This record gives sequence, C-alpha cells and structure tokens, in this order.
Amino acid sequence: MTDQNLDEIWAEWEDLFSQARVQIEALKTSKAPHQVQQAIASLFRATHTLKGMAGMMGYSAFARGAHRMEDLFDLIRKGKLRSTDSLVETLEAGLLALEAGFRDLRKGRPEPDDYLFKVRKQLGELEALGRLGSEGRVDLSHMLDLPEPQRKALAEEERARVTVALQDEIPIHGLELGLAFDLFDEHLRRVTSAMNVQGEIISTLPVDLPDAPELLGFLILVAAKSLDLAALDLPGGTLRSLKLVGDPTRVPRALQASAPAPQAESIAPAAAEEAPGPVGAEVEILRLPAATVVGLEAELEEVIQLRDELANWARRREAEEAVPLLAAMEARLLGLQQTLLQMRMAKVETFFQRLEPMIKALSRELAKPVKLTFTGGDLELERALVGKLVEPFIHLIRNAFDHGLESPEERRGQGKSEQGMLRISATQKGRVLRFDIRDDGRGFDLARIEEKGRALGLIRDEESPTPERLHRMVFEAGFTTRDEAGAISGRGVGMDAVREEIEGLGGEVHLSSEWKRGSLIRLSFPMAKAILACLKVRAGGVLYGIPLTSVVRVQTQPKALRGGERVTVLGRELTFESLQACMGRPDPPNGQRTLVVVAVQAASAASGVELALGVDSILERGEVLLRGLPEHAQPAGVLGVNFTEGGVLWGLDPDALVGLGMESLVKRVTHG
Repeated sequence: MTDQNLDEIWAEWEDLFSQARVQIEALKTSKAPHQVQQAIASLFRATHTLKGMAGMMGYSAFARGAHRMEDLFDLIRKGKLRSTDSLVETLEAGLLALEAGFRDLRKGRPEPDDYLFKVRKQLGELEALGRLGSEGRVDLSHMLDLPEPQRKALAEEERARVTVALQDEIPIHGLELGLAFDLFDEHLRRVTSAMNVQGEIISTLPVDLPDAPELLGFLILVAAKSLDLAALDLPGGTLRSLKLVGDPTRVPRALQASAPAPQAESIAPAAAEEAPGPVGAEVEILRLPAATVVGLEAELEEVIQLRDELANWARRREAEEAVPLLAAMEARLLGLQQTLLQMRMAKVETFFQRLEPMIKALSRELAKPVKLTFTGGDLELERALVGKLVEPFIHLIRNAFDHGLESPEERRGQGKSEQGMLRISATQKGRVLRFDIRDDGRGFDLARIEEKGRALGLIRDEESPTPERLHRMVFEAGFTTRDEAGAISGRGVGMDAVREEIEGLGGEVHLSSEWKRGSLIRLSFPMAKAILACLKVRAGGVLYGIPLTSVVRVQTQPKALRGGERVTVLGRELTFESLQACMGRPDPPNGQRTLVVVAVQAASAASGVELALGVDSILERGEVLLRGLPEHAQPAGVLGVNFTEGGVLWGLDPDALVGLGMESLVKRVTHG
C-alpha cells in the first residue's frame, strides 16, 4: 500500500470520527425523537465502517473495539437501550478512546489489547442492560435528602416510584415517627391510612431514635403535593420530625415527565427486522416495561390494604362467613405478589452462562486446564444485580487463575491432578443469596501477606495478626504480593474495588484459604424481598414467622415451662427457652405450654443444634412476603418484616435465633 493510499485511508478515518463527534453533540442537545434516531443511525454506520476498515488493515484490536461500539448503537437503534445523558457520556468516552487509539496507530504505535479498557465497566453495564431488555430508566433516588444507608435500603421498585414522583413534580416528604411498642400496630395503621388519602406512601424505613430509645422509630416517605398534619390525627409525641426529602424543583428539565423522551421514534419496525424465530404456539412471550410492573405492585399493595380493612371490619362484626373468603383472597393476593416478584428475577444460570466463556478463554490463555463446576443455577437473583456482578466476578476469577491455580507441572509435583478445580455455587438462606468461588490451588501465602503488610505499614511491629485479618488485608487499596504486575493481575488494584462494589450493592465479601489446599471467596447479598414458607406464631403479643425449613416439631406440654428447663421431644432431651427471651423481651409471667423445636446446622457438627422455643400460640403455616430492613435498623435475629392485617410480622433467621437462644440461656446461668 503506497503512502498516498494510506494517507487517504487515514483521512477517511478522520472524517468518520469528525462525523461521530457531530452526532454525539446532537444527542447532547436534541431531545426530538426523530433527531435522536437519525444521530444513532449515523453513529451506527460510522462505527460499522471503522470496524470494516480496521479489519481490512489488520488492526484486529481496533476492529473489536469498533464492533463493540457498533453493537451498543444497534441496541439503542432497536429500542433495547434508551438514550439518556449518562449513556451518551459513556458512548462519547468510548468514541474518544477509539479516536485516541487511531492517532496512536497513525504514529506507528502497537495496538493495545483493549482500546476501551478505561470504560469497560460502563460499557459492560450498558451491554448487560441491553441483553436483559432494560429501558435504561433514569434513577432519581440519589436526589433524596437522606443518609446513604437509608437510600441504599430502598428497593428497586421504590426507587422507581421516587423517580416517577419527582418527574411528575410531586414533592416527597419524610415523617419520622416514634411509636410505643404496645400501641405500635394501631398507631402505625392509623397514620398510614391517613397518609394514603393525602398521597402515596413510597416506603416505611426503620430508624434509630437516640433521644427516645424506648420507642420504635420509623421514617415514612410520602409523595404528596402537600401534607395536612392535623388530618393525620397523630398521638402526642409520635411525630419526631417532618421534612422535605425530595424536591422536584431540583430535577433537570430534560428529566421531567413533561419533557420529550429522548428515545427513537420508530422502534418496533427496527426490532421486528431482526426478531427471533417464531415461538411455539403453546408459549406466548410478552415484554413489559419495568414501570408497568412497578405500577402493578403499587396497585396490589393498595388492594392488600383494602383486604386488611375488610378483615378488620369482619372481625368487629363477627362475620364468620367472611373468614374463608378472606383467606382465599389472601392466598390469591400472595400468589400475585409472588408472580410480580418473579418478573423482577432472573435465573442464576443466566449469570453463570455469561461467566463460562470468559473462564474457558482464560484457561486456554494461561495454559491452566480447569474443571469448571456451577451449582445453584435454578436459584433467582434480582435482574438489577446481574450486570453489576459481572465486573467483580471477572476480577475474582482472574485472581483465582493467576494467584491460586498452579500450572500443570507444579500441580503434578504436589501430587495433585494436572487439571485444577474451580467451583462456583449459589445458595439461598432466607433473604440472603450467597455465591461461593472455590478453587483447589495454592491458597493465599499468609506469611507473604504479612511481610507485605508490615512493609506497607499496615501492621505494626508489635502486632501478631490473625489469619482472618491477613485475609482481609488482600482487600486493602493498592495491596498486592506481586513484585511485578502480570498480564492478569498484580497491579494492586481490583480486590479493593471488588470489596467496594460488593458493599455498594449491600453485600459482604469474605475470604479464607488453606495453604496448598485452595481458597474460598464468599459473596453474600440480601435480597430486597423474598417469599418464604413460615410457621406463624405469637409470643408476648408480637407476631413472628419461623421458616418451615428449620422447624422440626410443634407440641403442647401438659404443664407450663420456663426458660432454662429441659423438655423431652421425640425421645431427645432439649433445652427450653421462651421466644420472647431470645428476642430480648421479658419472660412470660406464667411460662408457656406450646413449643416449637428449631434446628440449624452447626458449623462443625453433622447433627446440628436444636432448641425448644416457647410461644403463646401457633397461628398457621403459609407463605410470607418478607421485606428487608436497613442494616442499621435491623433487630438481631430478624430476616425481614411483613405488614399484615393481624399486625407486623417479624420474619426470623433460624441460625441467629438459635444463637440468641443460647446467649439467653447462658445469661440465665450466669446471673442465677
């Protein structure tokens, strides 16, 4: 190829990038649907041409980058991604990265592995949204004047309702209430009923009340043009504070509901051009916008409230004939709740399917054969988590290959199979979804970690750090045991970012290992909502739900028992403790005759641990929709809450419950 021909090609590339800059500016300034569609179509064609020219000239890495950008513009073109300000910023960053790469190519510099490395996280999130059919909706919940833990406690549908309210120019008020325990149900129901008349209750969040620790504190978020406090009929001292937490005047004009939506005007025909083949006659698939599901859930909550009011009316009138009808209605409503909840969920298997090709490619690249195993694919996780988990998982798996799994020769010398083992599993307990990443590699060299920790000043000379602390040190910013960075890891970045991302999603990360035996990284995520089969009981006037998977037996004793006494159940002698005492409340004055045997699997015992819990009465068995609580306001032993017509039901964590019971029994012995 002559220099003149090459100059002409470079000039054509410059023209394409110049056109792309013009179209990006058009996306920033124009909100007219037809103009947005024209700009996206032009950008799609430009990146498609750049891809072809780069491939023709042998610049394979550039061609891959251009192809990735082309795919994103195609997703917008087909309506699978919505053009928003943040999306346009990411696309602009990607194009600028390609343009900088073009300048390097023209100077004769070698190609990098990935031109889009600096924006790979943002691009990955967009690709995940497109694959899941998301609309890329704006989230305005960050504009709420609330502490970060309370904003994070909002479920996805609540954030969507916040966004809709602010876009519709409706203020969001925060009422902080202090409720006495004995009148909690009555006062909360009275307040929420009155507020539902004046506006829409978006969320009820437990909060701490340092000035009144004897009261139960709740922050209720209400979307309303205005609130008439006199009409709320609040008991004296109940209202602790009232403030505006969401000001719609701060919403940018482009994001208000009255502004034209920055979305392509003609989506359906473009999507239909490349639609998949026909679905079998027995299955019809409909795609609904997430906002539609949010609206259905909100309407369902209102129907449930009406059902509760009807049940209270029937109870006052002693209308026994209404009981079976109300029970049937409750079952149907719960089923509908479960269906709507499942619409928000995705199989863990789909997440595993996205990881598998990358793991196999990494195995080939590093010449480290591995037996890959996935378990728990039938479980479900919230769709919003899928795209956000890919990046931390990718880093953890790369770290396992680079630091953990040995080469075939090294493994053979240790008497191991030449093929390494990598097992990724998902399990669910209550509302918590847990991922385990296990390998049978060399594990973490704690002596090396300690040496590096002392060199970095993370460990003082006189300290003797525990293995747990040394493992946690891996997640410190800039920490690495490598003297030189490798192609995969060792730059001192990544593990701290993994921890930050996981914690930012409300999860926890835990690391453990055994030298030359392998390592385990455990990620735990509390789900916003979960439906669990529970045994409903009442103790001390409070309604509780105990997951049926941990209930061994229910029985009634001929005489009342008190905490600390022994009782025989199915030929086994167990310790008895009242449920009230486990939850930190006073003992029942006359003891209890009804007991529930709860069993949990101990960490190092095959038989597990059993405890006989005393309750006042057994109500029924049934499925319960448990809603999560913010971590700072979650009582010990509680998985979540459910607001029922019979009062607030506290869903219990069996593992924590047995632990609390043992602590209570120890206190009885210690204090006589």
